Amino acid sequence: MHTKLAKKTICALLGIILVLIMPVGTGAYPLQLEDQFGRSLTLERPPMRIISGSPGNTEILFALGLEDRIVGVTDWCDYPVEAKAKPKIGDIAPLNIERVISLQPDLVLACNLNGKEPVESLTALGIPTFALNPVSFADLGAAIRLVGQLTGTETAAAKLAMELDTALATLALDRESAGPKPKVLIAIGTDLSDLWTAGTGTFLDEAVTGLGWENIAGGLGFSWGQISLEYILAENPEVILTEMDPAVFQDDAFFKDLTAVRQDQVFQIDVDLLSRPGPRLIQALKDLAFLRERIR
Repeated sequence: MHTKLAKKTICALLGIILVLIMPVGTGAYPLQLEDQFGRSLTLERPPMRIISGSPGNTEILFALGLEDRIVGVTDWCDYPVEAKAKPKIGDIAPLNIERVISLQPDLVLACNLNGKEPVESLTALGIPTFALNPVSFADLGAAIRLVGQLTGTETAAAKLAMELDTALATLALDRESAGPKPKVLIAIGTDLSDLWTAGTGTFLDEAVTGLGWENIAGGLGFSWGQISLEYILAENPEVILTEMDPAVFQDDAFFKDLTAVRQDQVFQIDVDLLSRPGPRLIQALKDLAFLRERIR
């Protein structure tokens, strides 16, 4: 009798201890949250079968240690390498609703690129769908925290979001003593004859301005677009950030006379990394801060 009572007492105490040491939010279901489309979602229990609608979402899920819960990703989800082995739902847009349904998710983590109509369609079919729409670093931090709340990983999410906040704060501190603002051309593409660039409303533009630099396409009224060679020549950027080999600019009759090329300030960057709303932007910001030290 005493042995049974002792066992019951120990079990009860262990139960209390487990409750006390559980991460905040674990077991806080049903849970109601508003997504970044302004839609309300209620989850009755922690999601265990999650489909990601974008590479950025997939990277957030992996960074929070949720890889075992991912049952579907898009064809574009290529990082980390383990994401390539996950079942595929097809393109980012339009979402293949039939394929999504076949994987029996209890949460679809959508994004703005999926389109609002497919998100609403999945919701109407009774599939919990939560949309992320991070168009700034602040939005990304909020998105990470929202995923943490949805999945009961608030502690890990808060830590990741804090790392992002710290990287941004470091840029702002260093910027105060950075001197005059160099003009920057963000050159996107694989051929100088078909160049694109990033304007306002992009992570690339926000990162460049955060460094204390001036994006020459920042005031042109677009997020992604093309600018003429005449405009580039008139602005005469002192820094070029590109996904191409810097030597390409040195060998070109037009670009070789730009200040950035003459001063050997053409730097190769991973444009995909700097335009994908995911945790790797933290390292990208640190890399750009290091790069700033090389600017004359």
